[in-house]
Order: sequence, then structure tokens, then C-alpha cells
Amino acid sequence: MLEMVRQQMICIIAPGWRGAVDFSDSGDMQSALNALLQDVAVIQFASIALLPARTDAEEQAPSLMLELAVEEGIDPKDMLYRLVHHPSGAMWSLFNSYWPGGGPPLVSARNGQLFDKLVGWLSLADGGFVGPRDRTARQIRKERDLLIWTRDEGRKLRAMYGDDRASFALALAQRAFQDPRFDWAMQPAPRSYWRGKGASLSAKVGYGLVVFGLWLALVWLLGALPSGLFRAITWFVGASYPPVQSVVDVISSVSMWIVWASIRALLAFVGLLFLGWLLLVALPALFAPWRRWVDSVRRELERPTETWSSFSTRVVGWIVVVPLLLAILVCAVVFVFYPKPIMEGIEALTARVPGWELALFGVLAIAALLCIGTFFSWINRRFATLSKWFFHPYEDDVARAQQVHPSIDQCEALLAGGTAHMVSLTDIRSPNGWSAWWIRVSLRVVTFFGRVFFTEGRLGDAPGIHFGHWHIIEDGRRFLFCSNYDGNFGGYLDDFINGATIGTTLAWRWTTLRPRGSAAVGQPDIKAPRDFPPTRFVLFRGVKCELKFKSYARDSMLPHMYRFDACNATIEEIDLATGLRDALFGERNDRNDDFIMRAIET
Repeated sequence: MLEMVRQQMICIIAPGWRGAVDFSDSGDMQSALNALLQDVAVIQFASIALLPARTDAEEQAPSLMLELAVEEGIDPKDMLYRLVHHPSGAMWSLFNSYWPGGGPPLVSARNGQLFDKLVGWLSLADGGFVGPRDRTARQIRKERDLLIWTRDEGRKLRAMYGDDRASFALALAQRAFQDPRFDWAMQPAPRSYWRGKGASLSAKVGYGLVVFGLWLALVWLLGALPSGLFRAITWFVGASYPPVQSVVDVISSVSMWIVWASIRALLAFVGLLFLGWLLLVALPALFAPWRRWVDSVRRELERPTETWSSFSTRVVGWIVVVPLLLAILVCAVVFVFYPKPIMEGIEALTARVPGWELALFGVLAIAALLCIGTFFSWINRRFATLSKWFFHPYEDDVARAQQVHPSIDQCEALLAGGTAHMVSLTDIRSPNGWSAWWIRVSLRVVTFFGRVFFTEGRLGDAPGIHFGHWHIIEDGRRFLFCSNYDGNFGGYLDDFINGATIGTTLAWRWTTLRPRGSAAVGQPDIKAPRDFPPTRFVLFRGVKCELKFKSYARDSMLPHMYRFDACNATIEEIDLATGLRDALFGERNDRNDDFIMRAIET
């Protein structure tokens, strides 16, 4: 499942670039690449940029990056084969500087060498998110044409039907059915599993339970089959083999231990989820003081500037919360792998202490926390001067104003009114292996949630992302991020600052900016090192330091030299056109009639 997402977003990183290609509007390369990508017809976005070399790298020439965002289900090597062996030869014209002598005389041999090179430079996304999933570029363009046609027809029919939405929608649907250009729309728009039947919570939980049940069955069979086979052989030959019997018994016992350990792991996981739900969802919903206390703790942990209140919250977290969480996790691990001490402890506790006393202790603990929170709230109101000092920042938010290189400004100006684009290159903090491992784990989590839970084009609360992908490159030394999104850069980052903060912080918190030269004349460099905004407990703060984060992101950006957009439509327009297709050619009901009217009036 995650591999499918990763294969949709790839980068070709060609090191030691010494070519000179004209990507301007008047150059032949841009028109050749546009024609190639349109003819291949499976690429929705593409871009080319130069990645500056590290200052400690042996090869100081920049790398050429070719970003490709392809449609679902396309194998990357198959897609590269189509590009390389296209009759136009545009890919050879782009990369022929790596063959100073001109390469082999035969086109087939030349394309074979180029294909092998590109496969070696291929980088699948280590994590990514796809907004308009399960829609091809051809489908998007056809549905957009249907939307335009419906709006034109709707304007002609409005005067005839007035406010009668049902008759108006029926008339539009009849005209669409009768138009042979829209025969393809008779079939409902294709939807992937997680956007279709698997979109419900019960389907997602059921999917996990089925996978877990299959795992238990497989482990049990691996233990039961040797035992059954050995008994059959023993009965058939009429002889016993004690050494083999010992091995079979060990396999059977290990299999049953894994089965029961898996069941205990599921119970522990469910218990941890229930505890988190109780503390962060149920109690805040039932008790307003608890909700205010949880909100205040989160606000202090995410405070962009350092205050004595945020400092004290962090200290208490390290002294109380972290040891408590570690103790709970240790108990869960012990319960999974060696449950005897836990079960004996629970039996001893329940034998000595009645259940009502345990429940009373939990209620008193919650009441004590509420009293402590109320007490501090009273202090804040009673001693205004002390409260102002306690919450007043003593750390400046950012040392300088945000600066944007002219080449970045120029790229954004060229894309104004269309889909925006971002290329970010940062360094991975030392030790590189440790940081790269954590980044990969974080990206897998973000990719999984984006694939399974955020299925309607929004990553958390961040809308308008077409393809966003991260790559760990240069043997774990650097971190490449490419994104195709709607709107402008400031609004794009604001969506993450105010919405998907945890995922963004997890993806970038192990990165830094080290000094580097420019990849080419007129492109940005980095003279002074920069760090990602500090985080608290891995998940908090980080991107909430708005000015620092935006400045860090701006300093990491690189300009693109070439950009291809197969559809030039926003996520909102794509979703609207797909919904109109289903509403116009679906059954007639109030919901579909209202959607048709909204699509026309938008």
C-alpha cells in the first residue's frame, strides 16, 4: 500500500551535472519536454532543478533533479522506459552531457545506456501524499470539459426553469445523456478502496482485524503442520524418532507463544488507545475544566516563543509525564512478552483492594489535577503582574526578517494563477544514520495516515496538495522535498502551521541547513547555518514557530528551471468536476440536484 504511494512520486538525481541546456520559453528543450510528457500521458507534474553540492563533497558540480509525479499503478521503470525510448529523443538531449563523446552510434544502444543510468539515479519517495488520487490526467481534463459544458448549458436553461431545481437538474441530465461526447461518464467515477468502500471507519478497523487474524492463522499453521506431518510419518513407518519429536515440540511451542504474544500485543494496543481516548477525548468532553487544562498544556507545548510558563510545562513533562509514559510502555511490553508478573500483580492488587477503592482513587486523582489547574488559574487572575511576567516571552522569535531570493520570486511569479511548486533541499542532522532512520519512520507514518485516513485531498487540515513527497538522498546526508500545491507559498505554509503540525514537524525536525554554494549563477546559496525551529517532546512546537519556520523553509528553497503541469486545475476544481459527473449521471435525488446547482453557481 505504501509502496504504491511512493512509486507515484520519483526523482532522478543525476550527480556531477556539467551540461548547458536552454530551458527558456524560446528554447527547443522546453517544447520537446512538453511534447514528450504530454505524449506519454501518465505524468501529471514534472520539474527540473539544480541541487547544489555539499561543501564537503568530492564532486562540487551540482546535481540535476528531474521530478516526476505519475498516475497510480504505473511502474517507475516502465515509465522511464517509455520516456527514454520515445521517438523524439528528448531525454537523450537532456542527459547527453554524461556521454562526452556523443554516446553509441546506434539509437537502441544509446537508449539502453541512458535507461540504465536513469534507473541507477532513480529515487522513490520515502514518504508522500497524493491529493487527487485515483484520477488520471485524461479523466481530469474530460471531467473539466463536462463541467464547462454543464455551466454553459445551465445558463441557457436557468431562465426556463427558475427556482425549480429538480426539473432544472433533470433537463441538464437528459441533455448530457443524449450527448455522445459524454458516453464515458455513464460509468461512475473510479474510486480507490480507501476512498470507496474502505472509507468508513468500520471498514478500516475490519481490514486491520482481518490482517491480524490471517497473521494468527499463519503462525498457528507453521506450528501445527510439522506436528501433524510428523505424527503421520510416525504412524506410517511404525517407529518413533525422539530427536525429531523434540524439534517439532519446540516449533509447536514457539508457534503458540507467538500466537498468544500477538493477542496480548493487540490487547495492550487497544488498552493504550483506550487510555489515550479517555484522557484526551472523553474527559475533555465531559468536564470543561479538564478540557481547558488539556488545551492549556497543548498551547504551552506549542508556544512559538519561550516563556516561563512553557518552560515550566516542559520541565514538569520531563519529570512527571515522560517517566509515567515510559512506565506504561514498559508494562505493556512486559505484558506482551512475559505476562506472569503483570497478571500476578493484578491478582494481588484486586485481592487486597476492592474495585470501588480503585475507582475512587482514579476519581480523586482526576479531581486533584482539576483542583491544581483551578488554583493556578486563580493565581493568574488574582496576580495580574505575576501572570504577565510568567507568560511574557523572554526569547525572540526570529533574528531577522524573512528574505526571498530573486530567483524564487521569479519562479513563483511565473506560476501565479496556476498550480504552485516548491523544491526544498536541507541537510540531515548528525548522526546521519540515526536521523535518517527516524525520518523514514516518521514519513511512513505520515504516508500511511495520508493514504488511509485523509482520503479527500486534505492532509490533516491542509488542503490543496496535489503531490507532496520527501526523499532521503546522497547516502542519507540530505533531505529533498518537492510539492505541487494550490494557492501561494505563504498560505500553503499557514495550512501546515495551523493544521497538520505534527506530521510536518516529524518530517523536518531532524534536518538543518549548512552553508553551501549556489548551483548556478543567479541561484540562491546559504552563507550562515540555520537550524530547524526547536521542538518539544518530538511532536510539539517546531512549525508553530511561524517566522522561524517560514524563514527556514524559504532559505531551503531552490528555483525550478522547467515545470510541466498536465491539467492546470486546482484540487477544488478537480473534486467539483468529479462530483458533478457522479451527480449528473447518477440517480435523481435532492442531494445530486443540489450538487449540480452548486457546481454551476460556483
